[in-house]
Amino acid sequence: MRIIVIGAGVSGMVTAFALTSAGHEVEVFESAPRLRAGGNGVMVWHNGTAILRDLGVDTDGLGQRIDRMDIWSHRGRRLMRCDTAALAAEFGSCGTALMRGALMRRVAGQLPSGTVHFDKRLTRVDHPRTGGVLAEFTDGTTVRGDLLLGADGYRSAVRAQLFGDSPTPTGLSSWHGATRAPIDLGDEHAALTYYGPGAGLFVVHRVGDGLTHWAFEMRWRGGPQHLGVADGRGHPDAGAPGTRLATLRARFGDWAGPVRETLAAIEEEEIAVAPHTVHRIQSRWGSGPVTLIGDAAHAVPARIGMGVNQALEDVWVLTRTLARAGDPVEALRAYERARVPVTRKVASRARMMRFVNPALLALRFTRDGLPSTSMLRASIVSGSNYLGGGRSGPVRAGS
Repeated sequence: MRIIVIGAGVSGMVTAFALTSAGHEVEVFESAPRLRAGGNGVMVWHNGTAILRDLGVDTDGLGQRIDRMDIWSHRGRRLMRCDTAALAAEFGSCGTALMRGALMRRVAGQLPSGTVHFDKRLTRVDHPRTGGVLAEFTDGTTVRGDLLLGADGYRSAVRAQLFGDSPTPTGLSSWHGATRAPIDLGDEHAALTYYGPGAGLFVVHRVGDGLTHWAFEMRWRGGPQHLGVADGRGHPDAGAPGTRLATLRARFGDWAGPVRETLAAIEEEEIAVAPHTVHRIQSRWGSGPVTLIGDAAHAVPARIGMGVNQALEDVWVLTRTLARAGDPVEALRAYERARVPVTRKVASRARMMRFVNPALLALRFTRDGLPSTSMLRASIVSGSNYLGGGRSGPVRAGS
């Protein structure tokens, strides 16, 4: 089949790789002038790394293996520990922290030459009576295919044409970046999270290539009109130019050691601001030969760290349904039926976590720290078709 993918983010690139590997003719159309190889650090949980392996993506040397996650109070008291190495032994694949752009570059390097077309801004999607799908772009070009997949992010042009809706801010934002400055984490394979008052949160972990990813979370009062502006600029919650580092130091400067150490190490120009958004998850993600993938279907706030993993789950399920079904349009509907209930679980958890501080929950049970590996395991499995938490059935670890 000839498949059109709109968007060259993680979901679009991995989709193109998986479907090309399955023998389909795939072209990706991206509105930006070049591959967006920047971006923030992300956690790819055990289901995500297993999916990348099973799809055949070369991840050798990509990112940093994470063997444990510690949750601390902002005063430096450890409250939870998650043994992610134990989950790796169970699932047959480790959790990995990496830069989003590094994954995109790696996948792009494994695609056939000419797969991705840049400076292509979608204006219209049509289903001709003769069958298939037609995509039109602002430069006047048109492309025909058998299927079209909208993988163009939380501000998806494909979604806008299908449903006419837009993402909703959650009331939080991430101030994030990556630095090569040395920051002592105590363990190169640990991810640390600090919680404090007023919805404050700080995350730090290695992401490979000598980089350390860090992110601060704060409340965000901006509305939908402030989404999509680069780095949230144009709204006072994003910080005026030249003031972001001072804002972070004023807000988090009295937090525990690694937080203060990070604030002392980072530079103003390293700080990006990203408001958190959510979508209403539709019961169907498309119509006819069109459907959505990744954030275009189900934007997930950064607080629960599942965005890339949910996109990879989409790709895995879609690849399987296309391989099984004789009718490609019915395959898209089967993909949606499998993924909708699972992504709704993830969205429900995201709503619950909007301003919840799990560290305070831990204090209800213990004064010395709550082992929470089982909690993390449940969170990963319930949001995974690959691991059997959805309707596609379980997959044996390592299979």
